[in-house]
Amino acid sequence: MRVMKTGQRKWTSKDGEYSVYRMLIPVVLELIFTFIISNLNQLILNQFAKEAVAATTAAGTFLSLMINLYSVFYVGQGILLAPCWGRKDYAEGSRIWTVSICDNLLLSIALAGVGVFGSPLILKCLQVPGELQGMAGEYLAVALGLSVFQGVALTFGSAFRAIGDMKTVMLGNTLINGSCVFMNWLILRLIPLEEQRIWQYVMAGIFAQIFGVLFYLWMAGRDERIELRMFHAQWRERFGETTGTIARYGVFGGLEGVIYLVSQTIVMSMIGSLGTEALLVKGYTGNLTNYLTLPASAVSLVAATMIGMSIGMGDEEKAGDCMRKCLKLVLTGTVVLCGGMLLLGRRFLGLYVEEGALAEACMLILAVDMIVEVFRGVAALMVSSLKAIGDVKATFFMVIAGSVLNVGVSWFFGVFLGMGLAGIWIGYGVDLAFRGALGFGIWRKHVRQHSYPVWK
Repeated sequence: MRVMKTGQRKWTSKDGEYSVYRMLIPVVLELIFTFIISNLNQLILNQFAKEAVAATTAAGTFLSLMINLYSVFYVGQGILLAPCWGRKDYAEGSRIWTVSICDNLLLSIALAGVGVFGSPLILKCLQVPGELQGMAGEYLAVALGLSVFQGVALTFGSAFRAIGDMKTVMLGNTLINGSCVFMNWLILRLIPLEEQRIWQYVMAGIFAQIFGVLFYLWMAGRDERIELRMFHAQWRERFGETTGTIARYGVFGGLEGVIYLVSQTIVMSMIGSLGTEALLVKGYTGNLTNYLTLPASAVSLVAATMIGMSIGMGDEEKAGDCMRKCLKLVLTGTVVLCGGMLLLGRRFLGLYVEEGALAEACMLILAVDMIVEVFRGVAALMVSSLKAIGDVKATFFMVIAGSVLNVGVSWFFGVFLGMGLAGIWIGYGVDLAFRGALGFGIWRKHVRQHSYPVWK
């Protein structure tokens, strides 16, 4: 069992509240800005062509799957960086950060090949309706072919979060998303509708990612603790060793997300088999359900950073108190937002759909999703907490079992019993409930045994 070093000020509950909320506020603002901008972006796409909403929804899950491969390195980087900053070992942290960026630059070459040459086969496997395949293929090829900028931006964002600099990530992501929607608006207004193509909107996103990378480089250069030297002799000699250390955590932590997205790709193919209307319902309701995931996303990010830093300092008490506080926050926030959705959901959906069968289908999914989001909050927090202490193997095997449940239950209720999207949402809920409960049990075991893999 590790204890605090002599002379280190004892952490108090009051300090914990200040730290949690200080980190949480910029994360919440960042996510709100992101969701609002995402809504604006979809409104623009909707004006360009409704088929564009369905096409990007159909191909978006696979794109997310491929982009998630970058997490093999940036997840491992984040797990290692937080303890480094907790014990003030900035040189080691900077080396890990630099190597992770280089690793993802190399990975981007392989992903570009998948995007450029594999799009037709991918869309066929996803069962994308024939009338959407041309647009979805164009979207996938450009977005994945030039994903290097998104991969580097994600690596920087993960690193800044791991060291507790949530404000920089908030500004960076707001810059990326804001510039993207502004360029999309310019495309919609300045290019004649008959000359507009989906690739133009994708390129706007690519340029936005470039702006984000430049911003992160500038912010890193201003922080005297960060030294990103690509050609540092010692770091170059230890490149393979450092990559292996990052991958030891990142392969499990990153592939966990990849496996989950594989299951979601399978589920998305089920939705695609239900037709274009089902894809539209999925896309439109996502604009509102994104807001319901805000507590799960924000609180789990803050918890991962604080728990990782606490473990780096050897302060188990602080890590445990943070975990309990974040569990209360995520449950309270989710319940409050679900209540707001009941009051405003139909009015919000009116931005996209008129009253009728499509609107009723959207409202049904929103009603089912309320229960799902409570499970999501607990599951997201437990997964982040376990990763923060280095137990990436547990979360890896949890997501495999949960994904099997997700696919199986979704197929049984959604396809076999003919419940459609509502049945598929039941599959989501079963998966999240399972991972939340199991994750909580594993966390309690680590606490009892004073066993934290990242200490090894």
